[in-house]
Amino acid sequence: MGENSSPPDPVRSFSRLAVIVQLMMLAVVSAGWAISDGTAVAAAGTATAATAAVASVTTPPMGWASWNTFAAQINYNVIKAQTDAMVSSGMKDAGYQYVNIDEGWWQGTRDSAGNITVDTAEWPGGMKAIADYIHSKGLKAGIYTDAGRDGCGYYYPTGRPAAPGSGSEGHYDQDFLQFSRWGFDFVKVDWCGGNAEGLNSRNAYQAISDAITRASAQTGRPMVLSVCNWGNQSPWDWAPSMSTMWRTSGDIIYWGQSASMDRVLANFDSAQHPAAQSPGHYNDPDMLIVGMTGFSAAQNRTHMSLWALSGAPLLAGNKLTDMSADTKAILTNREVLAIDQDPLGGQGVKVAEDQTGRQVYSKVLSGTGRRAVLLLNRTTSAASITARWSDLGLTGSATVRNPWTGTDAGTFSGGYTTTVPAREAVLLTVTSGGGTSSPSPTPTPTPTASGTGAIRGVGSGRCLDVSGSSQANGAQAQIWDCNGQANQQWTSTASGELRVYGGKCLDVNNAGTADGTSVIIWDCNGQANQQWRLNSDGTITAVGANKCLDVPNNATANGTKLAIWSCNGGSNQRWTRS
Repeated sequence: MGENSSPPDPVRSFSRLAVIVQLMMLAVVSAGWAISDGTAVAAAGTATAATAAVASVTTPPMGWASWNTFAAQINYNVIKAQTDAMVSSGMKDAGYQYVNIDEGWWQGTRDSAGNITVDTAEWPGGMKAIADYIHSKGLKAGIYTDAGRDGCGYYYPTGRPAAPGSGSEGHYDQDFLQFSRWGFDFVKVDWCGGNAEGLNSRNAYQAISDAITRASAQTGRPMVLSVCNWGNQSPWDWAPSMSTMWRTSGDIIYWGQSASMDRVLANFDSAQHPAAQSPGHYNDPDMLIVGMTGFSAAQNRTHMSLWALSGAPLLAGNKLTDMSADTKAILTNREVLAIDQDPLGGQGVKVAEDQTGRQVYSKVLSGTGRRAVLLLNRTTSAASITARWSDLGLTGSATVRNPWTGTDAGTFSGGYTTTVPAREAVLLTVTSGGGTSSPSPTPTPTPTASGTGAIRGVGSGRCLDVSGSSQANGAQAQIWDCNGQANQQWTSTASGELRVYGGKCLDVNNAGTADGTSVIIWDCNGQANQQWRLNSDGTITAVGANKCLDVPNNATANGTKLAIWSCNGGSNQRWTRS
């Protein structure tokens, strides 16, 4: 359970650099898997041998999860019906494997020995019975818990009474062994209790991963570990060494809401950590909302295209028993699924943005000269967007194909241009007869241009900080002695956000434009007052107001609250990434 801005005009050399980085990263990963003794190269974000009992997949997990449609209102019959529908709909044949039981199956009860107990009126035969039924259909079974003492059902009761004790803290070895003995192949571990208790994410999930390894050693059943701490404490930096997938943001939809393209884009942006991803280890922008209330078929295709381009896990969240023909066709399109499931395991990266909001993403696919290309129009009007072969690292002419329609658009020299509707995307595959190019060396982007880390004020020497380490909407941005804590770790996204805690964005209060307007954090929403341009001179421009992030009056004291001000190039408006 559990979230703005126009980036700078792209420099062509940056797009070439993105291609080089992606090619190098994938080359290293591929080389690692080719070593005869089976040991992968320890590239950034790749797994170590210690994860063997956890990471039992080599392509992004595909399946269905109960939360988005049913919340906590689940039981044996609900899960059985969805399992049957996964088979009868053709989703199983298309590659969907996992049926994941999310929050609500357990109300925190244990027997005298500390073993989890469930309501057998709702789960006749207990949890082993439903896992056995899922297996009987040739599918795999997933289950859910929390890293803390009290799970999300205690803090956010949704469809059931508050359930104290529904987390696994203090019972890691016992619970994960029990899950494995029941027959579960996948476990999602949420963070509501861990967050409330102020646990250290890395330490907690390492302990969980170690418990799964010990359980698998006893049962012989490896389990996929899904880390679900909503991007807090930068899981892309540490989760690849201990898990199969890790959430990079808050929930894509909250119970009772309609689908939102703003939320889809925000979650897509938060998952842009390509160096962390490799076969068996995936950035997770959350479950799919394809086929849920509020989206047209075109919006569903855009959403699915974004996840496929990212190489993200594909866990459907709609009600499988009554989905439309359009929804079924979108979820089971074999060419789109092949992009997501490409064995190189890489993540697509942005390679061009000739005009603000008109973006080109490229994903290197297996085979010679093959790319998946996404043309994304974030603006409110239809726009022509061009994919240039040079930006994709390709030479010569190339054949363009639309995987949604299964048709070739033709063979083109230099690039391909098409019109993309407002707030939608066009997904393509591009295959070059001329192979790949080696773009000339380019300058490294400025320290403030991208990445995750502290942002230090040039004039003050202190870091961009959230007052009191608060995660509440409206908490003030300030400067403070640099300390490396989570409230000073900022991620710049492809859409120009500056994110902290995974789901909060640096925000100009009330979309103000006047000098002195305060700067706060707020749930990421894609609006212009959450969009920031990171400039080569070290200034950071609030796009909506066209003013600079400023330390008022050139102050240097801890706790000085930040504002926007007319840009003047002063040291109190210049920042560096550290």
